Amino acid sequence: MNAAERDAIFYVPEGAFSRGLADVPPYVFADEQRRALDPQCPTGLVPLDISNLLGTAYPATTPVLLARYVVVRAGESLEHAFEATGEIYYVARGAGMSGAGDTRIAWRAGDVFVLPGASRTRHQAETDAVLVCFTNEPELAYAGVRAPEARHNAVVAPAYFDARVIDEKLGLVHQRTGPQQTAGKSVIFATTPLQGMRTMLPSITAAMNTLEPGGDQRPHRHNAVALTLAIESEGIHSKIAGQQVDWIPFGVMVTPPQAEHSHHNRGSRMMKSFVVQDGALYYQLRNPGFAWTA
Repeated sequence: MNAAERDAIFYVPEGAFSRGLADVPPYVFADEQRRALDPQCPTGLVPLDISNLLGTAYPATTPVLLARYVVVRAGESLEHAFEATGEIYYVARGAGMSGAGDTRIAWRAGDVFVLPGASRTRHQAETDAVLVCFTNEPELAYAGVRAPEARHNAVVAPAYFDARVIDEKLGLVHQRTGPQQTAGKSVIFATTPLQGMRTMLPSITAAMNTLEPGGDQRPHRHNAVALTLAIESEGIHSKIAGQQVDWIPFGVMVTPPQAEHSHHNRGSRMMKSFVVQDGALYYQLRNPGFAWTA
């Protein structure tokens, strides 16, 4: 028997849909949030890694996504290079500038921006800053592929979304929809190369989601996993598969794929969250799997 024959494996039909994969768990990264927001936390990266629960051989927040807090102290800088198609950022605190290749983006709290991956990214902070970064590194690690260098990346364009414009767009959404229940009163972010898919990365969608004080989001489910970064979190909780999950300021919550979930605002301010999903994969496959459950 030659090597090629030894590596040929056959499965009988009754095992065709069983892969023995670990479930994606509901999860809140409370320890990582406390560490990143601690005034004594030094400049550096705080990964949101549950690869031990997912059973992956590489860092992962979900099978496709990896999130991190990026902490940069005032007057300091931080460089990194991620093996990712692109890097999506939300600025939780502070002000500064980030760059990759010839691109330079000045940012402040509340802004969103995206940079191509597979290049050296440099962050400089004017004031103490905390950014939250989302990439598709696990997706590439699973496939055993390298991301294109920034200068050859035709699908991820650097883009900057001003916090003030985001709030203006959200105001228009609420004027149009009123208090009715929807899956989300949100603004979706997209860039020119991927505007047809209404996304910033080929596999990742991102949106700013809101809910009025006293509001209840209608329970629903979808095939995409969701990472929810709580921005305005006082008095907010989610229900995921029947379990109540309380929000924490700038905490990241995992909502598993196909899990019934809803958000509930019992605070005095508008709920606000930055939501990142692997939804673009499912839209490309024509299989978003969205359904109301109540």
